[in-house]
Amino acid sequence: MRPSEATTRVQSSAIRELFALLSRQDVISLAGGFPSAAAIDIEALKSAMARTMSQTMPAALLYGSVQGYEPLREMIAGRCRGFGMRLDASGIVITSGSQQGIDLIARTMVDPGDAVAVEAPTYLGAIQAFQARGANLVSVPTDNEGLHIDALETLFEQHRPKLLYLIPNFANPTGAVLSLRRRRQVLELAARHGVLIVEDDAYGELFFRDPPPPSLLALANAEERQWVVHLSSFSKVIAPGLRLAWLAAPVELMRHVHLAKQISDTHSSAISQMVGYHFLNAGSIEPALSRARQYYAKQASIMRRAVEAELGKVPLVTVAARGGMFQWIELPGVNTQALLPKAIEAGVAYVPGAPFFADRAGADSLRLSFASATAEQIGEGVRRLAGVFSGAR
Repeated sequence: MRPSEATTRVQSSAIRELFALLSRQDVISLAGGFPSAAAIDIEALKSAMARTMSQTMPAALLYGSVQGYEPLREMIAGRCRGFGMRLDASGIVITSGSQQGIDLIARTMVDPGDAVAVEAPTYLGAIQAFQARGANLVSVPTDNEGLHIDALETLFEQHRPKLLYLIPNFANPTGAVLSLRRRRQVLELAARHGVLIVEDDAYGELFFRDPPPPSLLALANAEERQWVVHLSSFSKVIAPGLRLAWLAAPVELMRHVHLAKQISDTHSSAISQMVGYHFLNAGSIEPALSRARQYYAKQASIMRRAVEAELGKVPLVTVAARGGMFQWIELPGVNTQALLPKAIEAGVAYVPGAPFFADRAGADSLRLSFASATAEQIGEGVRRLAGVFSGAR
């Protein structure tokens, strides 16, 4: 059997290939960015599930709207308005995770050969979604404040991309936050060149101390600009198993998104949507956010101290995480992909940096996740990494 070209042109996921290691008791995984069960408000979820069973049956077992459960969309729109986004329920589509939202935009907007601008590095799942549509991915360098604006302007002029995909808040994999000044510059450049912005905000509410600047959609709304698609998710805050996220798009794009969604899966799980609605309606989201922020801030602090203590003598570049789930590390002169088998042999796993680059650059970088490992595992895992890194020079 011969698979389709769309399938074969998608690069394999280093993260997926690392999944097999998670069952090995001798390997500490600092690889996957999985939300921890310890950060989930299980009792609040049980209550939301009970209300779903008692108040919204049998509707939760039947087919629903392609856009999603309207009471949930109204709750989401209300929260978004609190963050400065001008949204109502009609401007939102419920998706089965943010990954589906990315895929829907790729299906709706991208033809084979179209240029799509992405950050370097960026979320691997987005790279794969755009590759599957035959996109010509062009990369924009980044730093701790996000995209390099001069490079972005040059890229827009030379490649005329169909869209720009970016993660402005606590980015996966770097943890970078796009500064307010650069957000405004990105909006101005996108409007000038007619480039759609796809804002993936899966981590924006997982800040440890200071919240990030207003979303690109909120800033665009304030300036009466209609060039932003906004993606967000409950996976990192309520529970990833619900596969509950949403997409907001300009009205002229939304009908095409509806069609792509209908073709994809008809609609997202009705039960999950109603559980999400009852969770929000009960006021459980703010306590859940507080719980998650405190948990991941503690985890990040544990990893930061471990990196400082164990890797202090290893020449590397890293910046303390301010939110999200990841610690990005650069090891000048070290090929982290080639080093991974030695790390696994030493009993620790990470994700090499190269897969996060559309052009497979970043061979001297890696991503660690502090999300789901215990404090003891983080400390011991980083200690094992120190031995591997020291032996690589």
